[in-house]
Amino acid sequence: MTDLTRRWLVASVGLGAGLGTGLSSALAGAADSLRDAPAGRDRLWLMRPDGSELRSRFRTGAGHDRTQILLLSWFMRDIRDAGRAVWMQPSLFDLLAGVQASMSAVHGSPLPVMVTSGYRTPEHNAALENAARNSMHLYGYAADIQVRGYPPRAVALAASFFSGGGIGLYDSFTHLDVWQRRTWSGRPAAG
Repeated sequence: MTDLTRRWLVASVGLGAGLGTGLSSALAGAADSLRDAPAGRDRLWLMRPDGSELRSRFRTGAGHDRTQILLLSWFMRDIRDAGRAVWMQPSLFDLLAGVQASMSAVHGSPLPVMVTSGYRTPEHNAALENAARNSMHLYGYAADIQVRGYPPRAVALAASFFSGGGIGLYDSFTHLDVWQRRTWSGRPAAG
């Protein structure tokens, strides 16, 4: 099965509906096991503007934990378009973990990463003013984030040490993606 086929299969079968209470149990278990150390290069502490949060150890010594990548992908779903989701690129989570771990180390305590936009459906993306027509959000390669107490420029600086992809600086958030190396300020670059 190709990566693209798997993404659309996950989205079309209704990832959230299929996991139901199992998803809630997995989220609760992940939060319990990572309460004391939620930030690190192998884990993430993510929040959404609606107050939902996820703590996940998504890497093991053997590589990415597919179950945790699935949970993180669901967390990054398009909450503005029926909660549709795709399989997110695991290297995006590596990038977010690097940013979170470095900013938490400088801060002196763990900092959650606020995800304001993860996956976007084509319909949602087309409705956004100034959104790139071929945005990496459409493919599960991008996230728009904030780190409470820090300006977007600080988040972009932290990302510059870990990113081989795009870093976009905006007034209220930082865009990160794992496609091609490029930077911009204000209006989005292609992708």
